[in-house]
Amino acid sequence: MGYRRGTMTVPRCARHVMANTTSSASAATSRSAMRLDFLDALRGLAAAYVVVFHMILISNPNLDVPAWGHLVAFNGGTGVTLFFVISSFSLFYTMPAREKERWPWLSYALHRFFRIAPLFYLWIVLTIIRDHYVYQATHTWGMILASGSFLFNFIPMHQEGFVWASWTIGVEMLFYVVFPFVYLRTKNVWQAISFLLASMLVWWACDLVLSYLNISAQALASYRQWFFPKFLPEFAFGAIAFFIVQKALPWSHERPATASSVGMMMLLAAAFMYLSVLDGVGYFGLPDPRYAKALCCFLAVLALSVRPVGLLVNGLTRLMGKVSYSMYLNHPTLVFFLGPVYRWIYGHVGSMSVAFVASCVLTYAILIPLSVLTYNLIERPGMKLGKRCYAWLERRYAVIGPIVQQAH
Repeated sequence: MGYRRGTMTVPRCARHVMANTTSSASAATSRSAMRLDFLDALRGLAAAYVVVFHMILISNPNLDVPAWGHLVAFNGGTGVTLFFVISSFSLFYTMPAREKERWPWLSYALHRFFRIAPLFYLWIVLTIIRDHYVYQATHTWGMILASGSFLFNFIPMHQEGFVWASWTIGVEMLFYVVFPFVYLRTKNVWQAISFLLASMLVWWACDLVLSYLNISAQALASYRQWFFPKFLPEFAFGAIAFFIVQKALPWSHERPATASSVGMMMLLAAAFMYLSVLDGVGYFGLPDPRYAKALCCFLAVLALSVRPVGLLVNGLTRLMGKVSYSMYLNHPTLVFFLGPVYRWIYGHVGSMSVAFVASCVLTYAILIPLSVLTYNLIERPGMKLGKRCYAWLERRYAVIGPIVQQAH
């Protein structure tokens, strides 16, 4: 098993590794990063968790939740934290393959834009139509432009975006912008820990500066809740996880019994610590409960990397992970229109627990196929378009480059 800087060579027999992903459009790329089953599964679980959270809140009136589900269900926003941790991990994992290309950062930028923008732009259009007919509401051209340019995170009181649940995209796209600078300065686990500590200090400084600005209380509250620097530590946990997993995967293959025991221990520790955070027991010395939850997500990533527990890492969760972006953008409107169905279920089922579970099952039964559809019709063509754009630029450079060199 060989290693290159920032890459993982994973044994073929490992259950948590899938076949090679589609190779880059560049002919210079000889191999692509291998897809990690546990990472896909965690994406799927994160999406499923957010869906439950929004089922409760979007429904009018809010869905009743059985007592046994209160603590976990009302904290489904942690699914977004898990998304951020996984996103950073994935960027560190896939970037070495792009470094083999002629223009690594152009390839990276085009891939990230065309991965996110097509479906998001579709939902901008659908949201404008939905809000016009359902709420008789309109959105200004300024806000449409802010969303289309992914800059709405800078606009106080509009940082949530008018596309439902799109605040995360505003944060994610800004992290894509700063990632090249992070990547070039983060080459090992110690530098990744430094990134975590520095990012917490950056947010502390930002919060301090915000308190001295002459802005309204509403704008200040908006920045303190949604401003991009606040979420940098969550991405930093993903970077730390990457460098640890990079070393742990071959070790787990050499010592599977020990790795399995350690993985289960970490998974149980993550669950115990998460419930402790939700109970308000403490935040493990971290300055924000979001960061304590990110620490729990970090442990879950490490745990499933060496012990992909079948209950969590399976065909269904991997499928949901593959279409998780579609699930995330599709689900708020679907949940909204399913509101009358939820009320019917609750009105005709005597048990609140059965009604709640039935509503969840119904939502997933519609959302997953719908998301597979939008993934195949919107997301995949978008990614292919990004590859074609990069390939076109490479071909153009191959023709123009020698001419420029001759002119000099």
